[in-house]
Amino acid sequence: MELRRVRLPLRHPHITATGTEADRDVVIVRVDEADGAVGWGECSALSAPTYTSEWTDGAWLVLRDHLVPAVLAGRPSGVRGHPMATAAVETARLDAFCRRAGRSLAGHLGAARREVLSCTVVGLGRSVDEVLARVDGAPGPVKIKIAPGWDLEPLAAARAAWPDRFIAADANGTYDLDDPDHARALLALDDLGLAYLEQPTDPADLTAAATAAGRLATPVALDEALDAPGTVRTALALHAAGVVNLKPARLGGPRAALEAASLAAAAGVAVFVGGMLETGVGRAAALAVASVLPGDLPTDLGPSDRYFAHDIVVPAVGAASSAAHVCVPCGSGLGVDVDLERLAACTTDVVELAR
Repeated sequence: MELRRVRLPLRHPHITATGTEADRDVVIVRVDEADGAVGWGECSALSAPTYTSEWTDGAWLVLRDHLVPAVLAGRPSGVRGHPMATAAVETARLDAFCRRAGRSLAGHLGAARREVLSCTVVGLGRSVDEVLARVDGAPGPVKIKIAPGWDLEPLAAARAAWPDRFIAADANGTYDLDDPDHARALLALDDLGLAYLEQPTDPADLTAAATAAGRLATPVALDEALDAPGTVRTALALHAAGVVNLKPARLGGPRAALEAASLAAAAGVAVFVGGMLETGVGRAAALAVASVLPGDLPTDLGPSDRYFAHDIVVPAVGAASSAAHVCVPCGSGLGVDVDLERLAACTTDVVELAR
């Protein structure tokens, strides 16, 4: 198996309440099976542990020193946590399995759709005009990043400009319900008819999410708080989520994401597949999961050129029947091939591990 540290510049810096990503520093996993089948996976952790506790440097060590050696030795890894690193290995092995069988990962998982609706995520802006310009340039549904002190003004302006448009908001866990100003700010958003308010409170505190869900008319979506099907089950039992953001990378892989989707469906809670600013490797896997789900809400999965001038896969993940839809790759395995020349050009570190 091979691990590559890969860095790709983003078209636009991605600015949230917890940090800024100007490029994507990810780990690409390659598995070479004994029969010649090759599979690819991606660990999409961010460069700092500001989204979840995983980050790229740590994921590299976990993959190199624990997860991959365990796979090669044919034994359980014993690793607790680290779902993004785990997802990278699982996806690579699923990709190889599906390529060997000559079928797509989407088909293997039970795909029901060939394209999915995409929501454009608008990062924190320097002005309302900047946010409105980004929303105006988006082809369909939008999600606007917010933070304490930067919430009602941009969202109200967007709603006034587009009264009937799908608009959601994402707070990335930055509001404290014990702060009266924060609590009032969230309540004020109820008048805007938002599709949902994502992760308003500390991801580590599901009771705070449950309190928010009970106070607000706007549906509360959970993202960072959910790192495994078990935490999804707990959140649902607490009535902490009216919407669940299913990110295969964050939950531990495609199979864990579908398990979480089944739990949400049984509870009557809507789901959508979110994105991690992945390269085409991780995005193809996420689209395969999204293709199985009913599609009640738009995904956060856009075409490659929304994020990168030159992705590491061919064909690039592309728009479908409309600019607001994205095609689900339907070739063997992930449905895309890695551009080895481009991959090499973006590689900053590489290690090969063998049995």
